Amino acid sequence: MRVLYLNNFMSADMVKKRDCYEFYSQAANNKITGILCSLLDTDNDVTILSSGLTNHKSGKLYKSEHEEYLGADVIYCAVRDFPLINTISSILHIYKEIKRQDLKKKVDHIIFYNYKPEVAWAAYLAKKRLHIPITVEYEDGYSRVSDLRGLKSTIFRKTEDFVSEHVDYAILVNSQLIGKYHVPSVTVRGVVDKDFYTRCREYRKPRNEKFTILYSGGLNKTRGIDVLIETVSMLEVDCRLVITGKGSLNVDDSRIDFRGFVSHEEMQNLMMQADVLVQCQLTNDKFSESSFPSKLFEYIATGNSIISSDLPEIVDFAGEAIKYYHNDDPSDLAARLYEVFMHWKTAETENSNLRLLCDANLPENVGKKITTMWLQ
Repeated sequence: MRVLYLNNFMSADMVKKRDCYEFYSQAANNKITGILCSLLDTDNDVTILSSGLTNHKSGKLYKSEHEEYLGADVIYCAVRDFPLINTISSILHIYKEIKRQDLKKKVDHIIFYNYKPEVAWAAYLAKKRLHIPITVEYEDGYSRVSDLRGLKSTIFRKTEDFVSEHVDYAILVNSQLIGKYHVPSVTVRGVVDKDFYTRCREYRKPRNEKFTILYSGGLNKTRGIDVLIETVSMLEVDCRLVITGKGSLNVDDSRIDFRGFVSHEEMQNLMMQADVLVQCQLTNDKFSESSFPSKLFEYIATGNSIISSDLPEIVDFAGEAIKYYHNDDPSDLAARLYEVFMHWKTAETENSNLRLLCDANLPENVGKKITTMWLQ
């Protein structure tokens, strides 16, 4: 099938060209790459239309540009760099490109990413004017993000409320969202990176001098970083906690090694080298109702021990493949870390449950779920 994938993908080269490092999201790129690989591995013809948004208020016009990524064409739409005008210009240019692509070769489906206005409204226009079925890829619902306020929050909420009434299919990051949609849908919490998974399987990890814990992700309260920091203060073992993430973090513990923002390659290397990987998104936060921590798909690929907060969605996904702590309780997380530490001191064995979990979420298996949904 011929698929146009509307999103905010940005390659490293394009981030540099448009000087938008502060708006770049590796997590979003990972999710987009996962869906792209899933579609390509099931013989779909995919073109990415990226909004390529910038927000420096320079007034500069960025012209449309083309790249190739993993065998798919990527078209960065032209955009005028000024608040609101950048969104409006992006909508118009994306819709114009959809028309051009449809004339070039009939488009069977459009996927748009996460109700971002610049892609959601372009998809809506394509459905109404060109009669192309549209599929929302619902990731980390913006209408539930506490950090989003004011006019921006209103725009995102109104966009979701309106466009959601017109979608034909839904790819949902969380099974709790199924009740919101009365169209064919499939739950895709994430996709395992096949190349990274292969690299991890071939990697022979040297034994760390100190028990090494890794957290990679957001540094805000919702992601549970405060729980993790408090946990380390309770942990009476000789260990090292490596933290990566965009932003600043004030810590006063010699065992905490805060790296800040690192390249994706370096982050994956740190994941492979660690003894245990921690995911601590809060269970009592509204954001958890419409999200799933995508880092888990890289975590499970490593085969290393994993400890997570007991979000129902994660428990349903991973089952006994990983360990859980309860009620966002630092003392319980410390107890789980101590269990892994005691095991680390004696032996290391492969977790076969993690391998099965990875295999089930490889691109070809996720792609089959999506294409089966479209054929309903």
